[in-house]
Amino acid sequence: MTNACFVYPANPATPGKVTPNVTFERTVYMDGQITMDDGKKINIWGYTDPRATGAGTPGMGGMNGGNRPFPSPAIRVTEGQIVHTILNVDMMNGAHTIHHHGIEPSSFNDGVGHISFDVSDSYTYQWRPKNAGIYIYHCHTNTVLHAEMGMYGGLIVDPPPNADGKVPVFRGGPTYDLETVWACDEIDSRWHTLAWDAGTCGADVGLNRLNPDYFIITGVDGKNSALTAPGIAVTMSRGQTLLARYINAGYLPQRIKFGGLTATVVSSDGRPLPKSFTATQLDSVSAERYDCIFKPTTAGVYTITVEYLHWIKGTVIGTAKTRVTVT
Repeated sequence: MTNACFVYPANPATPGKVTPNVTFERTVYMDGQITMDDGKKINIWGYTDPRATGAGTPGMGGMNGGNRPFPSPAIRVTEGQIVHTILNVDMMNGAHTIHHHGIEPSSFNDGVGHISFDVSDSYTYQWRPKNAGIYIYHCHTNTVLHAEMGMYGGLIVDPPPNADGKVPVFRGGPTYDLETVWACDEIDSRWHTLAWDAGTCGADVGLNRLNPDYFIITGVDGKNSALTAPGIAVTMSRGQTLLARYINAGYLPQRIKFGGLTATVVSSDGRPLPKSFTATQLDSVSAERYDCIFKPTTAGVYTITVEYLHWIKGTVIGTAKTRVTVT
């Protein structure tokens, strides 16, 4: 850690700490790997959940195995709850944070290292979500690199259930039978050889040049594997309602095409839309999120295609695909 610049390690007490309604724990790992469809192994970093006992949210965490999940395990809470997220960092892994993107807690609990502090041992973030929807959490230390390395996970805020026990997307919003998360990202494998503090002192380590060679959906190679990956590819019946939570988890603009299905888009970035709209495709930029409702009436296999676009030219530089099968 002594070679890092503009990193502010600290492990303070949580100000105004109260008894939470729910507690999550995340421990940093920096020795993970994923195997791409061509057999190449890519180094990844992320968060484990030392309290994990079950499968959790479909498609978020665990797709690439065991104690090194990528993306990191989802955090799921109900709006209005007081939440504690305990971050543990081994001293050999440098310093890191957790930023609950879009939640807007106090600045001390916002997890943006360069305006507060970076955790080098342990810290308990205290926060209280106000709005239901899809969010992400990620490391905000040396952010450009750490997010690319895989230090992110889904964050879902549910409203209270309806009187019939069903949970809508948001208060007064639609309910659903099935749920999936499509967190779409690109990988520049050259970046995945760097140290945690690369570039913090101003050296040109190439972080201003993103040349992705892999394109993924929720941690799985979008060339072939995501077409059939459990929790990403969906099988449903006519008459069922699917909630697809789409996250642009990369840096490039994206265009997601629904392959003949029509989505009703009901919320964006954790806020209900004043008026929902229908779409056969969506354009997005980095960290943008949408909640999409599908109610297919025709059986068939629908290929969902994510196009990754050059940030200036707008040309397609890569694609990733998954499927929705309707019986």
